[in-house]
Amino acid sequence: MFKLDSPLMNFLNKLADIMILGIVFMIACIPMITVGASFTAAYYMGFKMVKNEETYIVKGFFKAFKENFKQATALWIFVLVIMLVMAADYQIILYSGLAFASWIRIAMVSATLVAALGVVFLFPLQARFQNTVKHTIKNAFLMALSHLPSAFLLILIYAVPYLVLWLVPQLFPAVFLLGFGGIFYFKSFLLLRVFRRYEGAVEDDSAKNAEEDTEGGIFAESERMENEKKDKKNNN
Repeated sequence: MFKLDSPLMNFLNKLADIMILGIVFMIACIPMITVGASFTAAYYMGFKMVKNEETYIVKGFFKAFKENFKQATALWIFVLVIMLVMAADYQIILYSGLAFASWIRIAMVSATLVAALGVVFLFPLQARFQNTVKHTIKNAFLMALSHLPSAFLLILIYAVPYLVLWLVPQLFPAVFLLGFGGIFYFKSFLLLRVFRRYEGAVEDDSAKNAEEDTEGGIFAESERMENEKKDKKNNN
């Protein structure tokens, strides 16, 4: 039962990795400006954990954190701008004392939902694909609209720790230690299933995708940049 390769030990090791991932993520988010890079690094390790490719959680996390810091921070600033604009709009609608038409309120709720659906794919895409900030943002919203059930499920996963605490408040220590890491781990299962559809399409029809690069389709820029990277390596 307690052999290193037994199912029980594998399970305990996975729980430990999830706990470490969550703790490292929370620490890395403390400066606030690093939140985007922290999310990206956490998804990077979540994908590796799901695929059983992880080695050292802390080392891998900060490696991804460093490599993605610039673009992930730009994405985080984009998210902050959206949040601030929407918060200001809601403040005006709720507390200005002005009477707004119902369609304006519906439009605001709809815009908030679309923004949330797009953002939920933003940092996973940054962690999984090499791309420009512009194309990562574009691809995130395209993917959210193309996979609405998955996008809604990804948002609902965030509610699981709160539901557990509401049902069993005594589990707060466990939820605190495993909550963030567990969210990244289980979301990575769903995200990889979605991503593999596009990765497979790129591998099966690379010539066609090369032609589509100029059109900016989903992952078109990712594939172009990856090909350029491979060409540089071959030339060297």
